[in-house]
Amino acid sequence: MKLTYINEKGLSLDISYSPPYFLQALSGEDGLKNNISTNRAHNQDGETVINENLGSRHIDITGVLQGDTKKEILGRKDFLYRLFNPKLDGQLIYSEEDTVKIIKCKVEEAPKFSNRNVWRNKNFIVSLFCPDPYWLDEYETGKQIRTWIGGWKFKFKLPFRFKQKGETKVNIFNSGHVETPIEVIFKGPAVNPCIINHTTGEFIKINRELTSDDTLIITTSYGNKKVVMEKNGIRTNASKYIDLDSTFFSLEVGDNLIEYTTESLEPQSVEIRYRNRYLGV
Repeated sequence: MKLTYINEKGLSLDISYSPPYFLQALSGEDGLKNNISTNRAHNQDGETVINENLGSRHIDITGVLQGDTKKEILGRKDFLYRLFNPKLDGQLIYSEEDTVKIIKCKVEEAPKFSNRNVWRNKNFIVSLFCPDPYWLDEYETGKQIRTWIGGWKFKFKLPFRFKQKGETKVNIFNSGHVETPIEVIFKGPAVNPCIINHTTGEFIKINRELTSDDTLIITTSYGNKKVVMEKNGIRTNASKYIDLDSTFFSLEVGDNLIEYTTESLEPQSVEIRYRNRYLGV
């Protein structure tokens, strides 16, 4: 197992079962708590669940800092302070065999060293706070719905075929433990473009015409739901064009049949981007 911490300044460190930063223990990487709110009526047996949500995550990294000289130890100790700076955001990467997961975090407690009178091997512990408790795939997955297939390019050979309209549907498999938000990138032209999840019956429709120079970007993550239009590198808020019956849906666990529609004109491409989310590693 290897842990890699990267702060927002680009400083990074690998902590594993080898010196000079030897990993002793990791806690908080699993065991996520479900906060359950209940109500109990008069003479009711048991309780009724009225709400539930997953809490934030706290991760502790315990290790040993090693070195051959006191100067070397002090330099590595100083680096830990600079790396795990509570004023900087960061991310923790967990690697084990073929498993690589990432989580965003903040330093809850800067490195704390226990055996101060021993200079050769210093025990340390770092506490991290993860407001979003989910581990994510290391890289974002992009799934493109093919809007055009084939066509000829210079130099072409006879016989050639004109471009043909491709499938407007694609199945996306969410292999994570919970539903995951998406980002939709819709490159015009299109009239009143719509993205539909037939698995849940939900859709997001934008009542506006897109030119071939327009790119529509829809984000459905909690706390960051938005619709923007990009043209010539400039982004503008397009929330006012959202159809009132729209739902900023996420991908369900398992299969999701996704389709795009447009009332006229065909877009250059439609891409769905997402990261699977996990309860533990």
